[in-house]
Amino acid sequence: MDTTDIRLRVLETDVAALRAQSQESKVINAGILDVLKDLRTVTTELWTEMTGFRTEMTGFRTELTGFRTELDELRTGQDSLRAEMTGLRTEVNELRTGQDELRAEMRTGHAELREEISVVKRSVGNLELSMKRVEGDVAELKAGHIELRHLVADLVK
Repeated sequence: MDTTDIRLRVLETDVAALRAQSQESKVINAGILDVLKDLRTVTTELWTEMTGFRTEMTGFRTELTGFRTELDELRTGQDSLRAEMTGLRTEVNELRTGQDELRAEMRTGHAELREEISVVKRSVGNLELSMKRVEGDVAELKAGHIELRHLVADLVK
């Protein structure tokens, strides 16, 4: 067996290995694309939830503004309603109690919303890191694929 035959066999073995690696790269790329699709779905769901939370918070603010408006109206009309002061004091106290309860509920709601927003931000940060890793892996695969093409091209020459 001469050197050319040996070289030819080595080249054939290398080409077979490169084909196997190329096939493996295709499988990895498909897996990466599936993971990216899943990550996009999760990101979309998180944005939808966050939008819902923002809508709820806007509703809470509107209610609070309504309560404040009612309280202001009661205070403005206080001069003309001095004769009914005793009855109004009871109502004002009830409104204040309701306002305090609302504030307590708002604080609780705000804390929960902040926690959920924090979780969403962390998730987005994790997603961005994962995307960067995937992009790096894809870049490496592309570089390997180009190198593989060059090797095959050199072998064919």
